[in-house]
Order: sequence, then C-alpha cells, then structure tokens
Amino acid sequence: MTKASLNGRVLAFVEARMPDEMAGLIRRHGGVPMGAPVMQEHYRQDSPEVQQAIDDVCAGRVATVIFLTGVGAEAMMGIADGMGRLSEFEEALRGTTVVARSPKPGRILRRHKIPINIMPPEPYTSSDLIAAMKDLDLENNRVIYQRYGGPDSELPTYLREQRADYQELTLYDWGLPEDTAPVVDLIDRIEQGEVDALAFTSRPQVPNLMTIAANSGREASLRASLSGPVAVASVGPVCTRKLKEFGIPVDVEPDHPHMGNLVMAVAEYFGDAG
Repeated sequence: MTKASLNGRVLAFVEARMPDEMAGLIRRHGGVPMGAPVMQEHYRQDSPEVQQAIDDVCAGRVATVIFLTGVGAEAMMGIADGMGRLSEFEEALRGTTVVARSPKPGRILRRHKIPINIMPPEPYTSSDLIAAMKDLDLENNRVIYQRYGGPDSELPTYLREQRADYQELTLYDWGLPEDTAPVVDLIDRIEQGEVDALAFTSRPQVPNLMTIAANSGREASLRASLSGPVAVASVGPVCTRKLKEFGIPVDVEPDHPHMGNLVMAVAEYFGDAG
C-alpha cells in the first residue's frame, strides 16, 4: 500500500515545544512545513502554593499526584529543583500513587525514574482518566493535580464526589510569545492562499492564535480562511472541542492523538480529496 503524501502542499502549524519534530514529519510526508509558535510557557517558580504542595509530597502528606501534561510534569520537577528538593521529591513520589494522563507526562516521570501507577488509554481525555482511576480509594485522601489549559470541571467534580481532599495547582502559564510577528506573518500567508492546511497540536494553541489574530486586526480574515479553503487539522478530541468552541470547523482528526498520526491524516485527507 502506498503511503499517503502531501505532494508539496504547505502544512502550517503553531506548535511551540517540538517545532523541529513537526517540520520533519511534514517533510517526510512530502509536504512543506510553515511554523510559527503561538505559545510560550512560564513556570510559576515562586508560587507559595506550589512550593507548599512539593513540601507536602516530600513529607508524605499526599496520597496521589496527577500529572496531566508533559510541561506540567517538567515544571513541577523544575520547581522542586529550584527549591533544592528534587531528589527528595523524586523519592517521595516513588512512594505515592502517581497518575499520568498520557505518555507526555509519562516520559518526564520515567526520565526521573518515577513509576506510573495509572495511565488511561487513548485518546487520553478527562473521561478516560477518570475511568482509569475508578479503583482508587480517594475518600479523605490528599490528592494534588495540575491545572490544565482552561477550566476542567470533570476531574474536580469526580474528586469531590469521591470525597477526596484535593488541590489544583497552576504550575505554569501559557502566555503569548514575546515576538508575535511570525504568527502575524503566518496569518497573512494563510489569507493570501499560501497555506493548504493548518495543524493544531494542543488545546491552548487555539485561544492564543485567535488572540494574536484579534490583536492584529486579522481575526475576521483568519476565520474566513479556516472556514473556507484552508483545511483545519486537530491532533485529538480535546483540541477539537476547543476549536469548535471558537466556531472553527475541523476537517481532519487522526484516530490516535499523536503528531505523526496527525500529519499522516492530513496527507490522507488530501489524497481522498483528490
């Protein structure tokens, strides 16, 4: 069976953390990458709330720690390191029930030699996570988890129903990049018809892109392009929901929420479209 090819089409993306990997995937599928990051993470290194939570883990006062994103896991390790307690924090986590929502935080945890007790199956939604946690005894036990993107009511609602003593931590903020000029240029290129498809690889990318578009007076033209000639590709259901919240139609979503599957799905989409 012949592998689907982008056949020289331009696939734009707004990925901030792995732009080189994304560009490489696009080239390997015969496409032309065009990237402009719409996000920049800022760790909350000086947050008293986060520092206290790390102290509580080290003191054995926390039963379960839930890591929802790779960036969040990395941020928490970085903050513990900045406190001079990384080794102690790692050792304490080894005696704690550790939950990873997906392979992204899983990779960070394994790098620190921290066993993962629970990880849900694909597509790694909040519902999948809650289903995977159903056998955990949470009543009156201390649980901490990171805030993920926008408000997520499913997980705290479940923890409240289970009578857990839970705490949500904001470990980092996804701010706009210091230099938004590359994003504005990308929006202009989309409007000028130089882009065939635009790929979103995480939920926070959606509001950030639309904010930059609005701030530069380009929101209407961007919406027109994404509702018309430019195919919109979403990495998975979480991202797709956010796009739909913003009124942006989704043309492509892979069966498995990974960047490689996303690029392949875009190639197959254009192949099917002729």
